[in-house]
Amino acid sequence: MDKSNSPKLLLDEQIWVYLATLLREQGFDVYHVTEVGLGNTPDPVILEEAAKNHRAVVTFNIKDFIPLASEYMMEGKEHYGIVVSNEIPQGELKKRVTNLLESVSEDELKNMVRFLQDFK
Repeated sequence: MDKSNSPKLLLDEQIWVYLATLLREQGFDVYHVTEVGLGNTPDPVILEEAAKNHRAVVTFNIKDFIPLASEYMMEGKEHYGIVVSNEIPQGELKKRVTNLLESVSEDELKNMVRFLQDFK
């Protein structure tokens, strides 16, 4: 897949920070919340900022982000995707996020919730 069509990602706080650097080195547009001044920021603000910047959020925080996705849908608000996962080892996380970026376009992820375990 053409990387210019890959989703842009914002990695949530509990995600391994260095993953953003590794993915950028592969040519993907990925930032960690701490790199863009959003450390210790409430989840609704994270999603709002991600949406403003056309970024999908990658998070281990399933319990808070699934309800946020429902809220956005009910209110007719757009977001650029929420990718959730159970906590997994760093190597597996890198592999699955890379697989996601290589197989899903920005348009396919828009307003969707996807589970990283689907990208083994």
